[in-house]
Amino acid sequence: MIPLARPWIDEAELEAATAVLRSGMLVQGAVVARFEDALAARCQRRFAVAVSNGTSALSLVYRALGLRAGDAIVVPALTWPSPAHAALELGLDVQLADVDVQTWNATSETLRAAVAGRAAGDVKLAVAIDQFGNPLDAIALDVPVVEDAACAIGSVFASGRPCGSLGIASCLSFHPRKLVTTGEGGAVLTDDAELAQTLRVLRNHGQSVPGVFETGSGNYRLSELAAAVGVAQLDKLDAMIARRREHAEAIRAGLPELRFQRVVDGARGNEQTLGAVLPDGVDRERFFSGMRAREVQAGILSYDLTAIGTMEGIATNASAIVARGIALPLFAQMTIAERERVVEAARAALDEARDASTSRADEHVTGAER
Repeated sequence: MIPLARPWIDEAELEAATAVLRSGMLVQGAVVARFEDALAARCQRRFAVAVSNGTSALSLVYRALGLRAGDAIVVPALTWPSPAHAALELGLDVQLADVDVQTWNATSETLRAAVAGRAAGDVKLAVAIDQFGNPLDAIALDVPVVEDAACAIGSVFASGRPCGSLGIASCLSFHPRKLVTTGEGGAVLTDDAELAQTLRVLRNHGQSVPGVFETGSGNYRLSELAAAVGVAQLDKLDAMIARRREHAEAIRAGLPELRFQRVVDGARGNEQTLGAVLPDGVDRERFFSGMRAREVQAGILSYDLTAIGTMEGIATNASAIVARGIALPLFAQMTIAERERVVEAARAALDEARDASTSRADEHVTGAER
């Protein structure tokens, strides 16, 4: 089976992890600091604060910015639930914004529309997501912006600046589906020294220095072991992106029937997820079945937060994208033969799924005519 994703792990990560294990220093050591420095440099930020996962990064940012229960924030409706669920857990009022039908990202206009009618000053924060690593277009709002760059390390905005450099803070994830993985892990990037220090306190039980507890908080630290893997991963990030772009371009060229995510002019994505929207008349479940039969994995694209049961709202574009969206295999170590199998399997599965959909439609019409 060709999987949707496969982390690029080799001797570099194994040696880095072994060195940490042999050192006996497993938490809060020099390797985490080295990883943070490398992340900050890569994303052109002054500070990086490594944490246990991407959801923790979001939650700690909300707390560090002083958000309180009842405060309103706006979040794109097309996403994994973390940006919204981290807010709900703190008692925040989440307003869902629609996305652009081509880029699948929220825009200044859709974010503003989501909070139209709210009193001035009522909305405290906007979360803007580089969906699947696709760089956001320029965001101009009257409220602070947190960039959810969970998928976007290595992507570049049209301005030439790296993703991870937008807004008061940016959040990264190092889940195995991401380009850079530490198994589980995350980070917050910022240029604000006070915010960075608050985040360091919050991630470590509320301690500013050992034994001095400034506030109540939990353990959101990243281990030295995970950071060592992250440093090794960062060293090969450019090679990962180059390979993924080559494979993604070839697969897109081989499947012109699919509608792929558009990148804004001048920007460059890292190809974190190879997503597409199926044509009308193609049954998605039959498409997935056809892919499985050919030993090629395919999956749903993402989630429409207006439909998952924890929030309400209307996001027409997000709903349409999610309803017909698919994710295809893409990983740096993919061979040309595997890439060709993905294209061939998708073509055949599309034909079968279209035939099935057409046949059911024909049967319905015939029955009505009777």
